[in-house]
Amino acid sequence: MLILINYIFEIYGSKVITISSASEALEIIKECKIDILITDIAMPEEDGFSLIRKIRTLMHPQKRAIPAIAFTGSIGNQVHEKTLGAKFQAYIKKPSDPNQLMTEVAKLLRSSSEGSSLLFSDYSYLEEEKVA
Repeated sequence: MLILINYIFEIYGSKVITISSASEALEIIKECKIDILITDIAMPEEDGFSLIRKIRTLMHPQKRAIPAIAFTGSIGNQVHEKTLGAKFQAYIKKPSDPNQLMTEVAKLLRSSSEGSSLLFSDYSYLEEEKVA
């Protein structure tokens, strides 16, 4: 799944960092500017819920507020409600349509940039093209 997501984002010209564990992801988030987080809920050793809880307690406000999508094979209303209650902004079931993923990413990136006094990218191109 990491390879597929990486490929999809590269089609749109986005830089992607793929990580296979929550602890690695947290370290990268602490060190780098990240526009969005897409994480699986079921990761080895530490799950996506634990990761998002740690991110939401970081000292730096921008890092603490990174838009996050829970990308999971789990289904049902309970999982959906739990992800949103855990401070994810969106929940996408695997497998999903790449267009759905890119549309959700574009929406979150645009909404996270609103009201910012900094210059920011126009992420609308993520919605314009369709992935085959």
